[in-house]
Amino acid sequence: MNSYKREVLLLGTYHMANNGLDLFNVEAEDVLEGERQQEIQEVVDRLKQFNPTKIAVERLAEQGESLHKDYQAYVAGNFRLTANEIHQLGFRTAAELGHDQIYSVDWNKQVGDVGLGHVLTHAEDYFPDLYKKLHSSGEDGVTDFQKAQEKLSIRELLVGANDPHQIQKEQEQYMMLARVGDGENNIGIDWLCNYWYRRNMIIYANIERVSTKNDRVLVIYGAGHLHLLTQFMKESGLFSLNSVEKYLG
Repeated sequence: MNSYKREVLLLGTYHMANNGLDLFNVEAEDVLEGERQQEIQEVVDRLKQFNPTKIAVERLAEQGESLHKDYQAYVAGNFRLTANEIHQLGFRTAAELGHDQIYSVDWNKQVGDVGLGHVLTHAEDYFPDLYKKLHSSGEDGVTDFQKAQEKLSIRELLVGANDPHQIQKEQEQYMMLARVGDGENNIGIDWLCNYWYRRNMIIYANIERVSTKNDRVLVIYGAGHLHLLTQFMKESGLFSLNSVEKYLG
């Protein structure tokens, strides 16, 4: 371990509140009742073993003040947690560790005039075979998750989401989007560069800004971000990445 580097546990998760933010969206079971709450507590207990000094979550950086108010209200017993993983994993872990605040590090803005919808429509119209492959891959992933959810605990689902093979499969979907174009009109690459890669690089930079070399940072984010955030953190030379398997496996 390099003592001068920030220690990071990068936890990729599915969106527990079914907020429809992913390229392909799964339908998560209700995590607010019964056994699922016990399973979340198990995850929280294990994340606490990493002993993070800061917790960063997928919330817009400019909404940090609002997030802080919600967290302080929760600590005071005046805020009811939603199913969102920011609340279920982030708030609960931070509160049990006695943290004063939680950090919002996301960025999410449209740059240019090419959105993901444009890319998918262009693919369907001009690259039907690629579109079918992309759609099939995404649907297969959703189906696999739904089946896994029927028999696995939340801890086990998170271990699966952070498995290197699963991370690679998710990244391959974005690489398929890069092929939507003809060399002159690189519409898929336009979206990836203007939005997806830009977003993840800003997230990486925001995590760096809220941390110091003495910190142990737990980062809770949608699993689709794992490949790029891991890459950027490794390439920066500033972070030492811990294994999710070590704590949740």
